[in-house]
Amino acid sequence: MKGPTGSLPTIFYDRFVGKTLPFLANKGWDRQYGGLFETLDRKGSSTGVKFRRVMVHARQLFVFSRFAELTNDENFRKNADQIFDYMKTVFWDEENGGWISKVNLDGSILDDSKDLYAHAFVIFGLANYRTALKKREAQVWIDKTLTVLENNFSRADGSYCENMTRHFVDQSECKRNQNPHMHLLEAALYLLECDKESFRYLTLVKRLLYLFETKFLVNGSKTVIEYLNNDFMPEVLTGFKVEPGHHFEWAWLLNWSGKLLSVDRHRLLGETLLQESWKAGWDTAFGGVYDQIDFRNDSVLLETKRIWPLLELLKALSVFPDFNNEDKMSLVLNILLERYIQPNGFWIERLHKNWTEPDYIMPTSSAYHIAMALLETRGFILRKI
Repeated sequence: MKGPTGSLPTIFYDRFVGKTLPFLANKGWDRQYGGLFETLDRKGSSTGVKFRRVMVHARQLFVFSRFAELTNDENFRKNADQIFDYMKTVFWDEENGGWISKVNLDGSILDDSKDLYAHAFVIFGLANYRTALKKREAQVWIDKTLTVLENNFSRADGSYCENMTRHFVDQSECKRNQNPHMHLLEAALYLLECDKESFRYLTLVKRLLYLFETKFLVNGSKTVIEYLNNDFMPEVLTGFKVEPGHHFEWAWLLNWSGKLLSVDRHRLLGETLLQESWKAGWDTAFGGVYDQIDFRNDSVLLETKRIWPLLELLKALSVFPDFNNEDKMSLVLNILLERYIQPNGFWIERLHKNWTEPDYIMPTSSAYHIAMALLETRGFILRKI
């Protein structure tokens, strides 16, 4: 997988496919009760988190489905199958519909609320499982989930309820946050890419893009507001906090939207977000991406650096070759492989500004971000060769 960035993409691929994924496949599944562990230590043991989230299962369903397809690894395929079986058996609410958020280790219900963020990832995971591994049964669950969103989560203002009770009473009436809507767009784009004739998928994509452009995007199309109230105004106490990683994620999504819908405006908007967020979110002293900044003056609010914002930057750079000169992509890959993803495939989740105080606990949900960045890096190299 060598290309314009030399051997770095190959090293990235080898570490994730050869080390990280087998580690997760062998150690990430609870052999006593079934289901995925939330976090692992560097010995492959659960760190004692006493619950399981449907979101984590949906993310890993995507990971193992896509990499089973890519590598033809039968163990990865089996992992995807057991995750799918566990999800529909344990997390689906047979009485009311929808996916409950959280269960105890033995599979009994711990939190029966239903949140948009998790449902977005469920759709994304199911869609990748269906397409990558040709699992037709997954389409039934995709349709059921979309129906729940349409009938129970949808608001008149174009947004979706972010947190519902088991019986679909809105617990987030005063909130309008961008992040769950962003991931619902991700799922909708994947569905539409796989079925370009679907009016249902196209309608969802256009609705979410309109919501983004008219409500979440401000400051001359340079800033994505994270936390808004029910009037789509920034929350008084948190509305000034923005995350560069989410800006990179939106840049990548807007490029995808522009290509899929043949709308140049979306791609140009994505390029603007990438450029502006690089300026505001990149640590010019030590390298890496800050976790949080104040959009009013670009001051740093959280100078820690989790792995996922750097991975989202890598994704965005991979699809914007005009902005992405080789030096920037190589710089990001160097930091990723030197500071975060170790030769044994383990990753460091969070580091301080000057690369100290590493967090060695690995949230298994982060495999989603690593996998996405690797797939886009691979796509970039293949386009260049």
